[in-house]
Amino acid sequence: MAMAAKTTLSSCFTFLKEALILPTLNPKLFAPVLLLFAVTAFLDPLVEVVFVHPLADGMASRLTEISNTDPSSPEHAKLMEKLMETEEVKQVGKRMVRITIAHLTVGPAVGLVKQIIALFAASTTYSGDRYSLAELLRELVKGRISPKGASITIAIVGALDFASSIAMFLMRAGLGVLSVQGLVSHLAYLVSLCFTVVALVGVAASAVDRKCRGVRALRQAWRLVTRVRRKEGFVLVLVAYLAPAVVTPLRRAAFEYANRSMAACLCLLAVCALLSGAEELFSLAAATVYYYQAMESKEVIDALWLC
Repeated sequence: MAMAAKTTLSSCFTFLKEALILPTLNPKLFAPVLLLFAVTAFLDPLVEVVFVHPLADGMASRLTEISNTDPSSPEHAKLMEKLMETEEVKQVGKRMVRITIAHLTVGPAVGLVKQIIALFAASTTYSGDRYSLAELLRELVKGRISPKGASITIAIVGALDFASSIAMFLMRAGLGVLSVQGLVSHLAYLVSLCFTVVALVGVAASAVDRKCRGVRALRQAWRLVTRVRRKEGFVLVLVAYLAPAVVTPLRRAAFEYANRSMAACLCLLAVCALLSGAEELFSLAAATVYYYQAMESKEVIDALWLC
């Protein structure tokens, strides 16, 4: 009985082992993909440290000076007038608008490209092909490997994620009790974790199976995670929960060094970016292997038809 339980527990982690081994089967593809993930993960905090923090610190010092002045005094009115007329405020506003626009437009496009490349890197390598990054991009551009299904699923996932964020914001705004807000936040985080895993498996399904895309892919992923391969699905949820916990404290430490040593801050951010890129790439590879192994089982296919 104990041996059977141990075997079952070990089988739940098999797909994670396969996902860890997968990049070593084709390093000429996964090495540049990991570098792409790390570079893009580095750019976001770099912009924050180099551009946003200095602007925020400059504005904070001016606002502190104003807050320490008596509101009824003439000096307070002069400081406010000077603040609104200074060129620095105008530049801060313009830069923040540019950064926000770039974040809302370039960010999703880069994220889509990254996910497409990583998903097809994992799926082609697992199926036995050994492309380089240039060869994989050539296959995608020529249409021999179609990214259409995965792109549709990723777009739907993004729309659902945006809609859920708006709904949670409105819900929190309508709740006046802080304890209730905290409970709602915890529940929302758990739901977000489950949705993240279903989304990962859904986009992986779209990359593996051209006929499975959009809502159909997400529905099939939901059935796999919650009904058919629940233990492995729970392991994926744990990975989604624990993996970012490694990077978050290091990123906080990097931001704390921003005012002391910019070199140390950038070094820590580079390490964070590498770890974050590896974690994101591993999550996509794990979801792909999870889907492949699930669909290779006749029992799983029969169970999906019954669901």
